[in-house]
Amino acid sequence: MRKPYLSIIIPVLNLWEMTSACLESIQKFTRGNFYEVLVVDNGSTDATLSECPALGEKLFGERFRYVRVEKNINFGPACNLGADNAEGELLFFLNNDTLLTSGWVEPLLEIFRKDPGVAAVSPLCLFPDNKRVQCLGIGYAGSLGVCHPYFMFPGNHPVVRRNRRFQALSGAALMIPAALFREMGGFFPGYANGFEDMDLCCRLRRAGGRLVQENRSTVLHWASKTPGRNRFDKENMTLINKRCAGCFVPDLHRIAQEDGFRCELTPWLEMIMRAPDDPTGKIDDVDELRSALEEYPLWEDGYDKLFSLLLEEGRQDEAAESLFYGTVIFPDPCRLERLGKIAGEIGKDDWAAFAETKYTAINRALSAPEKLHEQAVNVLEWAGTKNDRELAAIYEGWISSNS
Repeated sequence: MRKPYLSIIIPVLNLWEMTSACLESIQKFTRGNFYEVLVVDNGSTDATLSECPALGEKLFGERFRYVRVEKNINFGPACNLGADNAEGELLFFLNNDTLLTSGWVEPLLEIFRKDPGVAAVSPLCLFPDNKRVQCLGIGYAGSLGVCHPYFMFPGNHPVVRRNRRFQALSGAALMIPAALFREMGGFFPGYANGFEDMDLCCRLRRAGGRLVQENRSTVLHWASKTPGRNRFDKENMTLINKRCAGCFVPDLHRIAQEDGFRCELTPWLEMIMRAPDDPTGKIDDVDELRSALEEYPLWEDGYDKLFSLLLEEGRQDEAAESLFYGTVIFPDPCRLERLGKIAGEIGKDDWAAFAETKYTAINRALSAPEKLHEQAVNVLEWAGTKNDRELAAIYEGWISSNS
């Protein structure tokens, strides 16, 4: 068999139905024989063990390999094991809760051909059910809170389709030269299913590499489907703060500024984006409101108005969906209470859980105003030392309003 140019590495732990759909999407939308597919099974106990080897051979023949370990060694070590067995010049790490789409691979390969200074590249990740942004790169708010810029924006919005350089990219769909990955030592194995990608990106940038988001390539990603995905966030955060101290800086406010938006802080110090202008004129038609929100996703009042109109028409499911998008982009305790109530009524347990978790977190933060003030002062002082006037102005405004 001819040596592959690209190795697609998929770490899995159960979720066979998603894995099989992922494999089928690779075969459907990746023509030619320039690639191989490696599934690294982290000790699955479902049908993965019995079904995966056969389906992989059926779809890819000799270009498929199934690597199994008998216990869960976590995401990073599983990816490293896949890389150890890979033969391609490029590695593409891919979560099993993803679906590839038409034309996904060419733009990613083109990046490396045109710019040898690029260390890693990621596609645009959209949610499969609504084609809204799941991840287009990793950003950092003022207090270095990790965020996904333009999360839940319509996937075809102009700011979403703009290619960018980021401080970090998601490991859910990440392409990197194999030699460079091995030179960097792969994913650091000390993390438990989280922050491995940021650690790797830190090392790549410290070595002079550039990280690029290529939004001509689209991958559909359900996100966080592996059981216990966020269980070790606290420990992972402690580790990355130790290993990558000083590598990342707040940049969400700069991303917003580049696109003509601005950032502000909620009373609980969450950084959100605002548009300079909202749609003008009276819009009372549901379809016109939807179109306006597709064009102006930062129109806060528009989500509430669409929610009310749909509710008046008895369209509860659609009303809840509008409220959910508005609440994700503009979290607010009252909006979260409404979302939790209607989501519970229509059986949208994931939206109800989101509302409850977010509402609890906000109230917990607001119950400690001294801590919030101290955090704001710390960021303000840091911004002063870095001469980041825009960030300093954001926090000065919050301190002035909450003193």
